[in-house]
Amino acid sequence: MTIEMGKELALRLIDTELEGNRTTPRYRREVQYNVQQFFTWLTVHGIADVTTVGKAELLAYYRFVCCQRATTGTRMPGELLSRRTINGRITAVKKICTALYRAGYLADDPLYGLELALPPDRSFKRRPFTETEITEFLEQIDPDGPLGLRDRTLFELVYSSGLRVSEAARLTIGDCDLARREIVVHGKGNRDRLVPISQVARDFLALYLRGRMNRLEEAVFRGTHGKGVGKPMRPQEVSRRFSTLLKQFGMDGIGRSTHAVRHSTATHLLDHGASIRHVQELLGHKNIENTARYTQIQTTGLQKIYRKYHPGEHELFEAIDEAYRERFVLLVEKKEVSC
Repeated sequence: MTIEMGKELALRLIDTELEGNRTTPRYRREVQYNVQQFFTWLTVHGIADVTTVGKAELLAYYRFVCCQRATTGTRMPGELLSRRTINGRITAVKKICTALYRAGYLADDPLYGLELALPPDRSFKRRPFTETEITEFLEQIDPDGPLGLRDRTLFELVYSSGLRVSEAARLTIGDCDLARREIVVHGKGNRDRLVPISQVARDFLALYLRGRMNRLEEAVFRGTHGKGVGKPMRPQEVSRRFSTLLKQFGMDGIGRSTHAVRHSTATHLLDHGASIRHVQELLGHKNIENTARYTQIQTTGLQKIYRKYHPGEHELFEAIDEAYRERFVLLVEKKEVSC
């Protein structure tokens, strides 16, 4: 099978699979781009038949991708590709091999026994806000003007329910039930979820939507400048507005982004004793492993919960009586003498 035929077949098979999994158009475009990158590399290296690709070729491509330098995008020109980009390229290769193998075009799966992806980076690129910081940020947004009221409502809602930027931008008036203090969130992969909102967020939402509550199909948050006036805010607009406010309030810095507000929601809920399963449901994480990452930055909250509930820390715990203290003092003195 020629490279061109193999590429067309792989793209068709993979696209069918991705549509069946209800992935986003953006993700499908990213996979298609990475598939084309692999077939371009095969052509450059003189591999004419895709069915001859084996472990040696896959390893060579993996080493090639790991050594590639960025030319465009968020990275500085000349920097190595990011971990996410590398793993995206390799994931596309895995999809190609799996699709062709299942369709019977490959006698053996060349991926069998190979571990090509870089290990995930478990560190947080975004630094969550403390409860004091997020309160300070929200309180500094003046809701007296139309723009201020929109911004205060928007970011109160993002913090209240841990929304992604895209989810807040996609929200319609019909998705909001103010009486029940609930909203329908349209999440990743077309997965909808019903989440509660705080009393403060509900009050600002009611004020912001006053006079518009019967326009159920209308976007909650709309643009106010240029061609975007009256139209739904785009996720990029939400992020830019957040960055502008951070700079205005002198709160900007490394790791500060709109998504950090979502991280803050999760962290604060866990700090106050919420179960990880409930946080997973609120945030719309498909895998609980994604939610579990927030426990890495829970040191203050964990200490608070530990001291509150552990019997050895409780004020009513009587195991450490005077007799125990005397024996412990004697033990310490004995150790000091022996030393």
